[in-house]
Amino acid sequence: MKNTIKTITFVVAAVLFMNTSSFASGAKEKAVEKAVSVVENGAPDDWMLLAEQADYLIKKNAGIANAKGWIQESLSIKEAPYNLEVMGDYYSKCNLNKQATEYYIKSMDAMKVENANVNTTHIQDKIAALR
Repeated sequence: MKNTIKTITFVVAAVLFMNTSSFASGAKEKAVEKAVSVVENGAPDDWMLLAEQADYLIKKNAGIANAKGWIQESLSIKEAPYNLEVMGDYYSKCNLNKQATEYYIKSMDAMKVENANVNTTHIQDKIAALR
């Protein structure tokens, strides 16, 4: 009887794990599909759109290779505080803390060029979290 209960428990746990894994995988695939569609339907020189979709994928932890390509393309069109920060987020997600810090600092510097009194606390917090 104990073996039967253990077997049933194991089977139920295995089924739940497989369903959860396939749901997570499916959600990530849908996020990538959505982002690819948005980029394909956008203007090729829309640096903000590229940065936003890269940011979306980074936050969803999906399509990281696409995200890197889009953020690099965005930066090649125009360097702005937002896309510099997103590149920092990409490097942070990849556990490349030195590169993440460099881009976060570039983002803060770009923000200060636009407004010397800008609040950069949220980026400082990201840098602190890397340590």
